[in-house]
Amino acid sequence: MAPLHSRGAHLGTAITAIALALLVWFGKPAAAGLVSGVFVLWFSAALAWAYADGDHGRHAFRRAYNVTFGWGGDWF
Repeated sequence: MAPLHSRGAHLGTAITAIALALLVWFGKPAAAGLVSGVFVLWFSAALAWAYADGDHGRHAFRRAYNVTFGWGGDWF
């Protein structure tokens, strides 16, 4: 298994959390629920894919985390 680097995923998670907090702050809880639901669905699909691909445990979790939030590394 290749090592996974999560710096971009951490940044993507932070941007997502800030965006969700702003949606709730400005009175859009339905939009925040929809956005968070999309991320949960995407993460669940990525985790299922990682398990189907033969990864298990922490490596599968980190791989799904990077797939879901790794776009944050593309910005910086």
